[in-house]
Amino acid sequence: MKVFRIIILAAFLLSSAACQKDNGFSDPTKPGGKDNTETPGAEETDAVVLWKNNDKVAGKTYISFRIPTLLRTPNKLFAFIEARTVNTDRGDIDIVYRVSEDNGKTWGESVLMFSDGDHTVGNACAVYTSSGRICMLFNWHVMRTPATGTYPSELGVTDAQRQAHSRRVFYTYSDDEGVTWSKPLDITDTVMEDNWTWNAVGPVHPIQLKTGEYKGRIIFPCDLKTASGGERDNLYSYVIYSDDNGQTFKKSSIIPYGNESTVVELSDGRLHLDMRNSNSSYYEDGIACRAYSISSDGGETWGKYIYDESRPEPTPVSGGTKGCQGVIENYNTDGKPSKNILFMNPADAVKRQNLTLRWSNDDGFNWRKSEVICSTLAGYSDMVVLEDGSLAMLYENGISAYDEKISFKVKPADEITPYF
Repeated sequence: MKVFRIIILAAFLLSSAACQKDNGFSDPTKPGGKDNTETPGAEETDAVVLWKNNDKVAGKTYISFRIPTLLRTPNKLFAFIEARTVNTDRGDIDIVYRVSEDNGKTWGESVLMFSDGDHTVGNACAVYTSSGRICMLFNWHVMRTPATGTYPSELGVTDAQRQAHSRRVFYTYSDDEGVTWSKPLDITDTVMEDNWTWNAVGPVHPIQLKTGEYKGRIIFPCDLKTASGGERDNLYSYVIYSDDNGQTFKKSSIIPYGNESTVVELSDGRLHLDMRNSNSSYYEDGIACRAYSISSDGGETWGKYIYDESRPEPTPVSGGTKGCQGVIENYNTDGKPSKNILFMNPADAVKRQNLTLRWSNDDGFNWRKSEVICSTLAGYSDMVVLEDGSLAMLYENGISAYDEKISFKVKPADEITPYF
């Protein structure tokens, strides 16, 4: 039976028809399409390693580096990362970054951005806005092992706040391309409900809308967990948005199901929120795939939860974490959203491996080509389009584990544009 399932899953990768299912929530979209092709990938010979396990930053040793995010400003390229002293999502975790001033050819030293003792500081989610400001959200989590008495926090989280939400959301900004950053502001009470036990911003870059009625709005893709529900069925997606360049924030309606999400503006001004699938009941016969939802009002409300079986994601047949984070990006160099969309995730039926880049020329409703970017084990990733049309990619990868190191790679424009 397992062999049969693997054969079926392989067929999804090679299929020329994108079969999509939905849960009947609302807002119909276009049907699946044709012309999907696949290109084998290359080994890691053209990637630069920015971090690897047990590297030191500011004299502190970190056993792993995870959750990569890229940010492009007019003069710099930022690579943000979670630097972890423990190989879990909770514990002594700090935000670290490196900067390149030549589009990734060379990189500066690692900079410790935010740390809060034994608490978690992570999920850097940053965008450069039209005002010249970098706006960033990030998450805070109380230390993994409870301390006796109080929970001292350098970021100012009080015991009362921690008891209300042990997982919190902070905002910071820079008006000088990251030379200095504002004091982090706790916005948890604005962007989380009382019965939410979890929030995660990103983990990937947010966007600022370029066209239409909601031009200038900043959209931060997020997921949440509520206090009630099944193990996976109380995971949902939503977005945090700001219409005044980070002065105030609002939260959107909740999408049923959905986990770590990534957002893109489409050519007609609608938004596509692409999600790691959290609906356990859909993992029929070991099959797992990406899901997405469409918004026609700048991300305030969202349509139905749609399954896209043309884009598989990992489903461990022996248990464990289902799915993986992915990233979606509008491919353009003039700031005007096009119909050309890129998507990347570890497109494997079982493991986090075979990091795959996909092309769409119809706003992401059909995927016409795919190419394996990293054929070894690989996990979370991010990507941004550079000024010359090249694609910068930052991702977790390794030989014995998918999170042994963080690699950076640039794919030239002439290897991107022919497939749109």
